[in-house]
Amino acid sequence: MAACASTALAATSLVASAQTLTEMSASIEACHLPHANVSDTVDVLAQQGWVLVPEGDLSSDTIELLIWPQVAFYANGDTGGEQLKAIVDLQRKTVAGFAKKKDIPQSKTRILTRQIGADAEAVLVQWLQPTPSTVNIICRFALSSASVTGQGSKDFGSPVTTKAEKGGIWTTTVLNADSLAAKINAPVTVSGIVQTQANFASEGN
Repeated sequence: MAACASTALAATSLVASAQTLTEMSASIEACHLPHANVSDTVDVLAQQGWVLVPEGDLSSDTIELLIWPQVAFYANGDTGGEQLKAIVDLQRKTVAGFAKKKDIPQSKTRILTRQIGADAEAVLVQWLQPTPSTVNIICRFALSSASVTGQGSKDFGSPVTTKAEKGGIWTTTVLNADSLAAKINAPVTVSGIVQTQANFASEGN
């Protein structure tokens, strides 16, 4: 695979679909590649500066990053009448549990972080094999202002979904970190989230 050419194509799609994203095309592409093992996805992400977090307890800083893809999902859907702070508190527990999940043949979870200057980012990678012939890879990125520029007027911007040229999709949601921080009475350093999804046929590996 010609990495430079494919990255350039991905970057072109990113510019066309979401002006707020920068420095993310290769990371998104890593989550769209048809990998038969989760370690292969991790290895490609590592080339973009992402570092695997060891299995076990997550640092509070990493938890605070990874709650936002979870919270945005609920905030842009049915909150069940829950206030934002209650949803955030619940998702802290959910995210902490992700780091302790044991691998099974049908489901593997990895968490990675990276530093861009003073900014920290995180991604949750889920490798799923719902049937022997199908693999799904989902990546949920919590991004700083180094990767997402601009700030909407609402807490959560409207999700923008884009189809990749070679398969897979990604959804971008911009956050208003200042507004969110005021509502939960805690710092928010995430400026936006990206969720990718790729489905492909496997050979039962």
